[in-house]
Amino acid sequence: MADDDFDLDPVDKRRHPRVALSRKVRARADNQESDGTVTNISASGVAFDTDMVAEDDLEVELSIEDLSPLMGHVARSHDEGLVVEFDLDQEEEDRLLSEVMQIHNDIQMEDV
Repeated sequence: MADDDFDLDPVDKRRHPRVALSRKVRARADNQESDGTVTNISASGVAFDTDMVAEDDLEVELSIEDLSPLMGHVARSHDEGLVVEFDLDQEEEDRLLSEVMQIHNDIQMEDV
């Protein structure tokens, strides 16, 4: 993963930079369960491709490959899947950032 995989656009109004990441995800919500693929992640949320249909604000439990389980709510749907905003306290956010950076570092080491 190259340094340009971090989205640090100064015009971007997001609270946290996004990291391009391809990982398997299983989403559970409202008696549904669906597998998909993460496309990007930040400390505040994740976008992933899935065939799950979910209303905005629906609570979602996510199991993302190589990460601790996460809880969040649907921020929006798009043609290919969902965007989920995490419901994390500071400790959980710090843990997530550490895990994502470890994955990023492991990928960079593989590229060397």
